[in-house]
Amino acid sequence: MALVIADAAVTPIFRAAPSASRALEAFNPSGDRDGSTPMDLSNTQSAKSFAFGPFTLVPDRQLLVEDEEPIHLGGRALDILAALVERPGELISKRDLITRAWPHTFVDEGNLKVNIAALRKALGESAGAGQYIATVTGRGYRFVAPVRLAGSGACPMLLRRQTDEASKHAISGSNTVGRAKAIADVLHELEGCRLVVIVGAGGIGKTRVAQAVAERCDQVATDGAWFIDLTAVKDPAKAPDAIAKALGLSDPSPDSLAALCAFLRERQGLLVLDNCEHLIEAVAQTAERIVACAAGVRILATSREPLGLGGEHVHRLEPLETPPPSAHLTAAEAMRYPAVELFVERARRRCRAFVLDEVNAPIIGEICRRLDGLALAIELAATRIDAFGPRELLGLIDQRFQLLRGHRAGPERHQTLATAIDWSFELLTEAEEAILRRLAIFPGVFSLEAACVVVDDCGEPEQSIEHLANLIAKSLVTAEHCGAGTRYRLMNTMRAYALEKLAASGELEAVRRRHAEHASGPI
Repeated sequence: MALVIADAAVTPIFRAAPSASRALEAFNPSGDRDGSTPMDLSNTQSAKSFAFGPFTLVPDRQLLVEDEEPIHLGGRALDILAALVERPGELISKRDLITRAWPHTFVDEGNLKVNIAALRKALGESAGAGQYIATVTGRGYRFVAPVRLAGSGACPMLLRRQTDEASKHAISGSNTVGRAKAIADVLHELEGCRLVVIVGAGGIGKTRVAQAVAERCDQVATDGAWFIDLTAVKDPAKAPDAIAKALGLSDPSPDSLAALCAFLRERQGLLVLDNCEHLIEAVAQTAERIVACAAGVRILATSREPLGLGGEHVHRLEPLETPPPSAHLTAAEAMRYPAVELFVERARRRCRAFVLDEVNAPIIGEICRRLDGLALAIELAATRIDAFGPRELLGLIDQRFQLLRGHRAGPERHQTLATAIDWSFELLTEAEEAILRRLAIFPGVFSLEAACVVVDDCGEPEQSIEHLANLIAKSLVTAEHCGAGTRYRLMNTMRAYALEKLAASGELEAVRRRHAEHASGPI
């Protein structure tokens, strides 16, 4: 997938800009040191690449490989890695790293964290391991692995095998398994619409797609891309303030939105607003104003529901494709499905000995299917492969909210599957909560008529229909359109969660009775 830069319709934002890559001349070998003073390798001129563990970094080609296989990373992440590796063992401050990667742009510290996280994953670090990059809390980062000089001719195989795909500016390819088409589609949608919203269930992978799009645009847009995570903003009235602060507008202003618009008016770039669902109206108002006053700025938002603006283009992100039920699924066939590919990639990061074979391929396929192709759930399940084999893991899937824990270094809402769903559930009205937990009584698909009969205890089907529509918009209920009409269902993970809520509410027996009466029909 390539961005079409020459198209006149997209020239204002996707015009080619000077390359972000800055060649680092080379590194001295770590040599013999007394450990008292970190060695600065940044001024060495004789080498063009250096190595650590199974990795080789070629800064002037913006290229990182593992055992001669290119690793997909964005230019900013590679700049940060080079800054760390050229001064191994030395504490590099956050400000120095930001200045290195974004030399002429003020960016929020969150952008640095996103790229550090991408580096950790690309290097195969497990949570908290710090095998290559150590965090010095509140200060910066330190590269802790031994670095050795590779020299300009150390990677002839690597340089021959570099392809256009390897040199694309994108975040770690492992982060976007199965999402190449979604990324391409969003980029295309941004060409024709200045406000695109990626909508989908919690944990489906919206942020990663947005990060990949931002990385692509950051390399070609005149003023780059700004990535702003709104998760920590609790007061909707503070949304414009948070965005303005992230863009470097730290001076107090009685009208942050006006100041924000003034800042963006003459700029050309992509503004990414991540995790908007809890600030939906405030973000909608902010986005509408920016689109109206800053003609060179496009906005990409991620949310569990649309912003509700007339000019927005909604890109609904689907779960990763899973294989159909089959006891004869081969390993080669299974790996054609992105859900299985993601599971295997994460499982091998956790346990290098894990191998997808003809015996466990049908089991892994079933695990991914039972987890609805939900990226977060699959990743969390894969991290337990060192404790449970595939068959044992499948047997424990029904205990998914106790089993699927992890990501201590990730966003709090994604540290367990339960907290990811809690984030969505807590944003519902009381009536919407009641409808959602009652819908869990259906084991599979259900009709609109059945839903109204089973969930409505007040004789007001119109309100039940409205609440159901809201739950669909918020990515909590799936609508499946077919020739015979529309059918609805809850994903397995959401149904398990809602059933727990239903049992705790004391309504289980009453809802079960209404469901049985409707299923049996008139006597």
